[in-house]
Formats: sequence, C-alpha cells, structure tokens
Amino acid sequence: MLKRVLAQSTPATFRLFLAFNFLIYGVAKLTFGQFGEPTADLAALRGQGFTVAWTFFGYSRTYEIFIGLGEVIAAILIAIPRTSTLGAMIYFPIALNVMAVNYCYDIGVQDLSTVLTLMCVVLLWLDRRKFIPLVAGRGIRE
Repeated sequence: MLKRVLAQSTPATFRLFLAFNFLIYGVAKLTFGQFGEPTADLAALRGQGFTVAWTFFGYSRTYEIFIGLGEVIAAILIAIPRTSTLGAMIYFPIALNVMAVNYCYDIGVQDLSTVLTLMCVVLLWLDRRKFIPLVAGRGIRE
C-alpha cells in the first residue's frame, strides 16, 4: 500500500515542484527581467563571477525572454500529467544549463538547481519505457 502511494505521489510532487520553480523563474525573466542591465562599473569588477555572469546574461533582453519562455513552457507541460514527459524533456537541458552556470560562476543557488535537475532526472527515469520506441527506431514511421 505504502509503495503504491509513494509510486504515485513522488512523481506528482516532483512535477509540481519543478513546474512551480520554473514558472517563477520564467515569469521573472519575462516580466521585469531577472538579470538586470549592464552598468559602467562592470569593467572594474575583475573576477567577480556572479556580477559578471548576471550582467552578461542581462545584456540581451532577447536571450532572457528566450530562456524565460522555455522555463514557462516546460513548467506548464510538466505540471500536466498527460504532457509531463515532454515537459521533463524540455526541462532537463535548461535545468542542467542553469545548474552549470550556478556552479561555474558561483551564483549561490547551487543546491536548488542541483535538486531541480536531479528531480527532473528521476522523472525521466520513471518514464524511461516511453523512450524505448524512439531509441529502438520504432517511434518514427515512414
């Protein structure tokens, strides 16, 4: 009984947690901008990874909107049970990139980005049987 409850509630909890986090970050990028605008002081900030990275990402509003849309679309898809696998597939490369940037530039939310990425990996692992036809070549009809 407990095993069945966990088998059903764990993926649902992961999906909703991932969706909530990506929705928040995506909407932040799309509305008022998460990264900010570059300043004249940037040239004097040698070696401060967070400031340099955030200013660099904030330099292009188009890039910020692109990433924000990806996060929002992934969040919506992952929250809906019928499209959750597609959402996780879209979510994973974005989350992996965010995690890499957080570690490489010492952004400070490495723990959260690692948890989000690992939760996505778990969801993809639980749905691994859905990928067998694609890998075996039976998913594409001529």
